[in-house]
Amino acid sequence: MDRIILHCDLNSFYASVELRSRPDLQNVPVAVCGDPTSRHGIILAKNEPAKKFGVQTAETIWQAKKKCPELVLLPPHHKLYRQVSKEVNTIYEQYTDLVSPSASMRAGWTSPIPSTSSAVMPRPWQTICGNG
Repeated sequence: MDRIILHCDLNSFYASVELRSRPDLQNVPVAVCGDPTSRHGIILAKNEPAKKFGVQTAETIWQAKKKCPELVLLPPHHKLYRQVSKEVNTIYEQYTDLVSPSASMRAGWTSPIPSTSSAVMPRPWQTICGNG
């Protein structure tokens, strides 16, 4: 039997996790970043409204604010991201025991699903965060 190897990348992971507890910011440009007062911080993640302004991951905070002056900056919470990543992997593990997490927002899994299968794959991010 053929197998399928899936690589799951949860886009805007840090920003999406932060917005779970800040629904008031869902439609506002938001970025998770380092310390803006040090002027050495970079954008770690941004949401869809920030992307529309051209805000990019790994650019400096001042560059992002120049593109989007109303950008809301949130500090990172790495412990929380690790916890949510574990929650996502728990969902993957309902389908296979061959989950290989590689980072807090990425995971791979091998599944013995024939390539001709029409099986529906889970949408764990929608399950965890309520948005897909």
